Amino acid sequence: MTNAILSLLLIVTASLLLSACGDENQSVEQSPPPQPQKQPAQAISLALKNPSFEQSDQFVKGWGFSQHAGEPAYEVSIDTSDSTDGKHSYRIERKLVQAWGMINQWLPLDGAVGKSIKLSAMIKSEALGPKGFDLSLVFRKVNKKFISEIASEIVTGSHEWQRLEVVAVVPAKTAHLQITAVLNDAGTAWLDDVQLTLIDKE
Repeated sequence: MTNAILSLLLIVTASLLLSACGDENQSVEQSPPPQPQKQPAQAISLALKNPSFEQSDQFVKGWGFSQHAGEPAYEVSIDTSDSTDGKHSYRIERKLVQAWGMINQWLPLDGAVGKSIKLSAMIKSEALGPKGFDLSLVFRKVNKKFISEIASEIVTGSHEWQRLEVVAVVPAKTAHLQITAVLNDAGTAWLDDVQLTLIDKE
């Protein structure tokens, strides 16, 4: 009788061990395969001329200025008393009614099609009208003909320094980039610490 009970206990113990091993194997088999890790996006700063307006006196070195039409309607200057990066900032004020006045800079943009690009700057405003002030990325072909333009949000009213930015994907056939800061209404705007970044997600 004792041998029979002992044999039964051995059989039950063996069955429980086999069952536990089976559950462990099943758990391993049902575990999802490891997922490949995504490569982090690489941000590359693109060099701009005079991005903080420190190399300027009565002229804004590295930047061009233009307005829609007609006689000069804007007062543009380097402000040496108010800035966020260095000692200078750029100031534009509309004196006469005009559609727009803008500061702009051109740079080559080869091999960037399909990548994201971000333009940002510190902006201050005083009594800007509803059409306000904005930043834009303007993409152009080899012959500098227009492809497309992406603009930031519009800054209106009066605000202390804040960072404004615009992000876009570089379209096909782009060979040149024109960055602009545009006053589209009455009032005064300040610009400083302009930054341009190419984001490579590959």
